[in-house]
Amino acid sequence: MAITLGGGGSASQINEVILLNNNSNTVTLADGRVYLKGGVFETNPSTYPLASLLMQQAGINFSVASQDTIPLGIAWDGTHYWVSGNQTDRVYKYTSAGVYTGTNFSTANEMTTPYNIVWDGSYLWVFGSGGTVFKYNSAGVYQNVSWSSATQTGTYSYGMTWDGTHFWITHPTTFLAYKYNSSGVYQNASIDFSGQITSGGTLTWDGTYFWVANQTGGDVFKYSSSGVYQGSSFSLGSSVGSVYAMSWDGTGLAVADIVSDKVWQFREVIGVPSATSLNGQNYVRVA
Repeated sequence: MAITLGGGGSASQINEVILLNNNSNTVTLADGRVYLKGGVFETNPSTYPLASLLMQQAGINFSVASQDTIPLGIAWDGTHYWVSGNQTDRVYKYTSAGVYTGTNFSTANEMTTPYNIVWDGSYLWVFGSGGTVFKYNSAGVYQNVSWSSATQTGTYSYGMTWDGTHFWITHPTTFLAYKYNSSGVYQNASIDFSGQITSGGTLTWDGTYFWVANQTGGDVFKYSSSGVYQGSSFSLGSSVGSVYAMSWDGTGLAVADIVSDKVWQFREVIGVPSATSLNGQNYVRVA
């Protein structure tokens, strides 16, 4: 098999393992697949379109503790993050860099405990205790529109997302995600995430895939639009204590953590999921 190294040097293949000398950053196989050495990451997918993908903590993390110490929900509107807080029953607005804008609005007249918040491209929808979803404009004005998912999901949920056409809301113990149209009418359809999810069931949509997280343990799993597990998962790591909400912010995942009272960014990068040294040489395993 033809092997091309980036950075010079030599390589040898033993079954599915390719050994790289320490001067090489990439290996290109005859079929065009490109792999990067451990510790080397390329953030532009077009550079290495066939390389393996993984998520890493990247970008910024920012504290919301000065506004509310229990961030239950997070939404991205294309420019700003919106974070809902349990202690104050308010929704707070932050810049893409995590700077509080000074803008917030109260949900107390409609609900207590704003568990989830999503942006549908024009409006914010907040899921409150009791299992009712309320509609607000970008100025935080309630639109006198609400609907309930309680028959399917019960009175609280850790996961709600908008896929561009439908809402999806997870049940907190069965980990089924139920489908609703833009008017909040249940579509008699659901997706079962219980094969991987054992707690919470935080949910977000990236435009192509669902990402679903365990509340404890911080494991995140990737599913197709029809609910087929993609065999892709990653851990949020020890820095994230308990995941109550996630949102896809156009580039990666923004994760709200109620232990650190922070929002953490995770970005999909290209590289080798686990790089190891074998006899002093770096290696990658290819399928």
